[in-house]
Amino acid sequence: MIYVNAPIGIGKTSLTKILTKDLGTKGYYENVDDIPMLQDFYNAGEDSRKQYSFALQIAFLNYRYQQLREGLYLAETQGMANTVYDSSLLSDGLMAFNLYKRGEFPQNMYDLYINLNQNMVANVSGHPFNGHPDLIIYLDAPFELMLEHIQKRGRDMEVTDPELVDYYHSVWETYKHWYESYSQSNVLCIDMNQYDFVNNVDDRNKVLDMIEQRLVQLGKLSKTEFQTIKDKRYSQSA
Repeated sequence: MIYVNAPIGIGKTSLTKILTKDLGTKGYYENVDDIPMLQDFYNAGEDSRKQYSFALQIAFLNYRYQQLREGLYLAETQGMANTVYDSSLLSDGLMAFNLYKRGEFPQNMYDLYINLNQNMVANVSGHPFNGHPDLIIYLDAPFELMLEHIQKRGRDMEVTDPELVDYYHSVWETYKHWYESYSQSNVLCIDMNQYDFVNNVDDRNKVLDMIEQRLVQLGKLSKTEFQTIKDKRYSQSA
């Protein structure tokens, strides 16, 4: 199981699509159309974040839990290996914590959210899942690049309020602090200043090689499988 973790707009979905295609596995995505409440959350700045924070986080919690259960079911029944999640209960917890520390998620509701999150992880923990992914890929980018990406993808609810910049910075900061202190799973950091895996084929190959080599080291991909995947990819990009 692989999590791609990063703040808003950094490239989680793009990398998940590229990686799942290369590995021949399944990816799980955050489809904003599945969470219509997100529009209400962004609608009126701090006021709407306070109003909808709990309901939205519960909606995301349920959404990601369903994806986790499906991925574990496929691993157990069909031997599906190295499934990739562009969002997870881990990232959901970081978003909830950010709202809490901003004073936009009331203490009693945040306590309940944490309890629910822990219960969901505990409910599916055990063989073959111990509650933690085999690998987390962290996309590290400066705040300015995050804003640039958000502007480029052009979702109205994300770009119409200039005061959102403060909120975005708090999200970026929360993920940065998480990366600097997290130690419960193996983490591979991709420097987004150095690699453009969306638009540059050479960069894409380098990033995929780094990820898959790490999977070999972790025993989640054999050397033969890695070489076969790599040979096919390089022949197609030649």
